[in-house]
Amino acid sequence: MNRIRGWMTIATIGVVAALVAGCAAPLRLEHEVRSQAAWAESARPAPGDRYVFERLPSQRSGDAAREQETLEKLAEPVLAEHGLRRAEAAADGAQAAVPWGVQIVARSVRYPYAPWDTPEPRPSWMPYGQIVVGRGVVSGIGLHWNLRPPYYVREVALTVRDRRRGEVVYETRATQDGPWADGPAQWTALLRAALDGFPTPPAGPRRVVIEQPRAE
Repeated sequence: MNRIRGWMTIATIGVVAALVAGCAAPLRLEHEVRSQAAWAESARPAPGDRYVFERLPSQRSGDAAREQETLEKLAEPVLAEHGLRRAEAAADGAQAAVPWGVQIVARSVRYPYAPWDTPEPRPSWMPYGQIVVGRGVVSGIGLHWNLRPPYYVREVALTVRDRRRGEVVYETRATQDGPWADGPAQWTALLRAALDGFPTPPAGPRRVVIEQPRAE
């Protein structure tokens, strides 16, 4: 009996270690991306160039403004990876001198289940645990309805405008889907995928895989 208990302890430790390792592993997120550039080689952004975030009227007040601010804070370090530096009016003077304007539009849709799942819950056998009957406790296995988890589809559209000419010169769109709820890791991965290949992205649609650390 002691030997069996020892094996069970070792097995339990192994399971816990595997779960911990799984939680620490980065998220591997797949994206569908399409980008297009419309600038000449001599007119591309150079490392250190400044930009300002530009917002649509619907993004300037209320909850939409707060959500946009959060998204822009996530986008700032991603844009910095490509050499672009955010310009702040207080630090950099008049924004009229800033050459680039960046606009981000994002959406997230939550579905009750994945497209390939059936709408009805499917039964699966799993332990109920302990059932109290009167003064006794009965352990049993019964039929448990395993409901489908929700499914999320997120999309980011990002444009870069040449503020000196008033023209949009770069646009990119990335889509991500999976069972993960909205969070900084998911949105950061989406932004990184959208800017993959910047400022000279490949033509046509492509699949971009981003490994993103999980949020603590």
